Amino acid sequence: MARAFSEDLKWRIIYLHHDGYSRIKIARLLHISKRTVDNILQIYVQWGTVINLWQKPPGRHKTLTQNEMKILRELIKDKVDWYLDELVGELEQQTGKLLHQVAYERNELLRSTFIAKVGRDYKPEQLIFMDEASKDERTLSRGYGYSLKNTFAIKKNVFVCGVRYTILPAFSLQGIIAELL
Repeated sequence: MARAFSEDLKWRIIYLHHDGYSRIKIARLLHISKRTVDNILQIYVQWGTVINLWQKPPGRHKTLTQNEMKILRELIKDKVDWYLDELVGELEQQTGKLLHQVAYERNELLRSTFIAKVGRDYKPEQLIFMDEASKDERTLSRGYGYSLKNTFAIKKNVFVCGVRYTILPAFSLQGIIAELL
């Protein structure tokens, strides 16, 4: 994206033009393009100022308003130990706005190419799908907390060391094969 010129430089273009300098001479003096000089002079003739008052600010529209940001800050201050999905759910309840982030890796073309390759190169009997699952009776907490830079996390809790069960099931055409770890 092109660099925006400062307002005083734009006014300098207007002053030089009023002093009788040509557009090409102004561009050479200020080391900018003639097209930039033309654009600024056109805005000045049309609006009487060097800034286009009708131009929208660059960038995306903000996802959250100031009021919604205030609500989110208060939630974070009150519920310092909440996970992100809990914060998103509470924010949706209070504001009606659902926040989500689409995974960068999500690509429909790559996914359909992979499915076509698997369907072409493998028989259904060759496919086995595995996913680790676990049941944890330990205290539900993180090892680390979130906080601002150079500040300590403020939520403290007691850790209860319970038993953790892990299972590694595999799904195939023959059914479920499970191994307790």
